[in-house]
Amino acid sequence: MTANLKIWRESASLILTAKTIFGTPNFYNYKIVCLKRSSKSGFMPDTYVFPGGNLSPSDSSLDWIKLYENFGFCKQSFDDLQAAENIPNVLTQHETNCLPKYLSFRICAIRETFEECGILLGRPKINSADTTVSNWASFIGGKELILWQHKVHDDSEQFLKMCSHFEFCPDVWALKNWSHWITPPSYLTSKFNTIFFLTTLNQIPTVHKDEREIQDLMWTTPEQCIEMNNQQKVLLPVPQFYEMSRLKTISDVESLSKFATERAKFGFETYWPNRVKTNEAMYTILPGDDLYKKNDENNSEITHVDHLPESRTKNRILHRSKYSNVIEIENFKPKCNHIAPSAYFNKGC
Repeated sequence: MTANLKIWRESASLILTAKTIFGTPNFYNYKIVCLKRSSKSGFMPDTYVFPGGNLSPSDSSLDWIKLYENFGFCKQSFDDLQAAENIPNVLTQHETNCLPKYLSFRICAIRETFEECGILLGRPKINSADTTVSNWASFIGGKELILWQHKVHDDSEQFLKMCSHFEFCPDVWALKNWSHWITPPSYLTSKFNTIFFLTTLNQIPTVHKDEREIQDLMWTTPEQCIEMNNQQKVLLPVPQFYEMSRLKTISDVESLSKFATERAKFGFETYWPNRVKTNEAMYTILPGDDLYKKNDENNSEITHVDHLPESRTKNRILHRSKYSNVIEIENFKPKCNHIAPSAYFNKGC
């Protein structure tokens, strides 16, 4: 795989799950926050996504280390954040006088989550050794929180100032390595090189969506989200559809949190999809599929064939329309100790 992805923007996304009180053994006892992108967005307008955005230079400032040191966290406090293996190039290309990428990407995800939905994940001080569940700044009042939310939106450097002001540091430990997606070269719009993290809250927090960028905010279970996509109420990009289908296989939030924590050390498999158009539909071919070919940043053409050839191992998505999606899984086992998504047939096909 080519490592030089100059036009791909480095970005981070957070799958933020929160425990609910209505769960039963047969249903999901957690929900995930999803945001509807602005219709004016240059990339995937009107789609529902997880909180996230582009890496800012301020996310990599060494001043963050000074802040953490003031709270009693030394550099060794971050040693377990980086995966032990399967580390994408985007997380290894460190720059001089900057934070390590595995740390700056986490700060980016936390900052963007605050900007977009007003949830501030952090620690007011060194507390218990439990790093499986995150906390949020519930002590900041609504008006003050919204004021800082606007400041950070307009200037990312304000995030560090806000944390210093409230004596609060981003809870980077609660973000677990989850997945790595790169926009296919054949997309004509913006392209992103995105690290996905997952975190869990003990309850659903108060939210304040950014009206300038976000049309709608909802808390949903993976199953509900996929069903709403099926009913043409929610439009999901490929990574979100695939990850929701993966999360659909775990209905208990404690099991999900434990799995994410234990799996994080195994790192990431890079999902850089192939797009193939046949006479009947468009396909997204993913790693592990017999038809998957390693991508190249210059491969900007969509492959056209009459029909896909027979294959024994499948990890792909069939798109008959933007709402009609079918995950096809056969003889497939994910790498990096991950879970395969739930194969789902869209009833609207």
